[in-house]
Amino acid sequence: MKILIVDDQKTFRRILRGIVDKLPKAEVFEAASLDEARAVFREQRPEVLLVDVRLSDDARNRDGLTLVSELAGLPKVKLICVTASSEMALIRQAMRSGAFDYILKDDLSDDLILPILREIELQIGLEATVVRPKLPDESPVAGLVGDSAAMVALRERVLRVAQSDRPVLITGPTGSGKEEVARALHKAGANPSAPFYDLNCGAFSETLAESELFGHVKGSFTGATSDRDGCFKAVRNGTLFLDELGELSKDLQAKLLRAIEARQFRPIGWDRAPLPFVGRIVAATNEDLRAKVKNKSFREDLLYRLAVLEVVVPPLEERLGDIAQLVAYLSAKQPRALRFSPEAIDALRSMRWPGNVRQLRTVVDRLAVFAERDLVTIDDLRAVSDERFAEGDERLHRLADTLLDMTPGGDRVVSVEDALYARALERAEGNNTHAGRLLGVSRKSVERWRKRTTVSRWRVTSTEPESDPDPE
Repeated sequence: MKILIVDDQKTFRRILRGIVDKLPKAEVFEAASLDEARAVFREQRPEVLLVDVRLSDDARNRDGLTLVSELAGLPKVKLICVTASSEMALIRQAMRSGAFDYILKDDLSDDLILPILREIELQIGLEATVVRPKLPDESPVAGLVGDSAAMVALRERVLRVAQSDRPVLITGPTGSGKEEVARALHKAGANPSAPFYDLNCGAFSETLAESELFGHVKGSFTGATSDRDGCFKAVRNGTLFLDELGELSKDLQAKLLRAIEARQFRPIGWDRAPLPFVGRIVAATNEDLRAKVKNKSFREDLLYRLAVLEVVVPPLEERLGDIAQLVAYLSAKQPRALRFSPEAIDALRSMRWPGNVRQLRTVVDRLAVFAERDLVTIDDLRAVSDERFAEGDERLHRLADTLLDMTPGGDRVVSVEDALYARALERAEGNNTHAGRLLGVSRKSVERWRKRTTVSRWRVTSTEPESDPDPE
């Protein structure tokens, strides 16, 4: 958290700095005048300013109040007035101008100042959404990020399927994370230290694809200048991942079927006994293979042989609630740490994602290079995305149209209120105070809603004690 101390008296700046420096990870700057404070603010963009209302001994000087008036309307900026107790009229004016709080020079102490700064730190932590993936890094399914019902079910299915050595078919749209699922299956399987080979079936001609799969002997075709092992041999007892399975030719489909059924194979040009295959096949496709079976472009027997166990990866559109965790996970892989403002997260959730997680990864990659600050805003998203973000009334109108077009039945206003309060409580992990901040209402408003709502998970009766880990 960046903090700027603005005071014309060096002694008071030193006292304030000595207190503020006790906050972990606080970066403190100083300014002695209005112009100096403006310059430091432009360059450093501090989140918190401790501002002396008068920046000189001149009784007419109100430069500090001028600074408060200039900056109070900016998002994510908290201003705290510092002045003598005799200046209460100026303090009231500063509070009306938008100051967050005030402290008196007569009573500068840790107990007075640090709680205010910690409260601001908490608010900034809520506003700049940084959600860390909850799974430990060593978990085989750690790369399958998200707490949506779809992702919880996916992780459970992967862990269950991984215990078998039968073939697996992974289906899902382009960019949804099918390779990540395949790697999770390998890590959670019986031989996680064995090789993992991935082969894109659409990346080679038919002859080269067969060679990549089964290998070849020298002179078996033009360009085969030496013997070469294919994936079926090199993978040993590991996992062979066949991506874009629907791109295989009918002839290769037949050879693949024989190799899977017999658990043995022959390299191209091999005239001796077949070689054993001891690995596991995991295949993936974004195509409807059953439709391809109907139009005779894919073998039905191969489909059933590969789809002994099937895993379906959901598109990103079906788990938009995971976006905050996904961007945190993807940002952690960048050379610079990124945080996302709540407006940026909301904008990401409102975007169309035809490219799914792969498209989101591209957006994060661009932000890591082009974002001006570590805190990503909606303006940064506009700079790296072709998406047109609706603003202000337009976004509200679009939301209202969506709600009005819902299936008739019941009081829509009550339904929307219930949805907002329930979702805020979910994001706040049941904390009334934090939920109120998300909604822009008081904690008491959240408590009153919980007493009257029919949403059973969050309803409390008037006789029940209310648990709030952070009461105000």
